[in-house]
Amino acid sequence: MLKNLEQLILSANFKDAEEIYHKMDFQQFHDQLLSIAYDNRNMINYTFLLYLLMKKESAKLHNLAFSLFVIPLTPIGNPHHCALYHAQKAVELTNEQDTFSLEQLLFLNTVPDKLVSDEKAIEICHKILALDPTNKTAKSSLKELKRKTQ
Repeated sequence: MLKNLEQLILSANFKDAEEIYHKMDFQQFHDQLLSIAYDNRNMINYTFLLYLLMKKESAKLHNLAFSLFVIPLTPIGNPHHCALYHAQKAVELTNEQDTFSLEQLLFLNTVPDKLVSDEKAIEICHKILALDPTNKTAKSSLKELKRKTQ
C-alpha cells in the first residue's frame, strides 16, 4: 500500500490517494507519508497534504504538515517558516489545549531563525504545564529559557 500511495501522490492522483487515506488509521497514514517524504524528498507530498487540508482542516493534518517541514523536507530549503504556520494553526484549532501542538510551536524557538521568541516560548511552556504538570519537554525548556533570560 505504501508504494501505491506514493505512486498516486507522485502522479498527482490525489482523489485516489485520498481514498487510501480514508481507509487508513491516521497514525498509519502519518507514518507512511513521512516515510514516503523521506524516500523521495518531493514537495508533492506537502501538496497532497494541502489538498486534504482544503477538504477538511484539522489539527492532526496541520501537525503532520509541521512534521513534513521539520523532518524530511528540511534539506529542500529553509522550511521552518512554513512549519510555523502549521504549528500555529494546530494550536488554534485545538484551542491551546493540546500539548503536542504546543510542543511543536515551542520547538520553533530552537531553530536557527528562532521563529518563536524566548518570551513566547516561556508562555508556551506555562500553557503546556497547566495542561500537563509533568511534561518533561516544557519543564526542561522553561529551565533553559529562564537561565538564558536572566
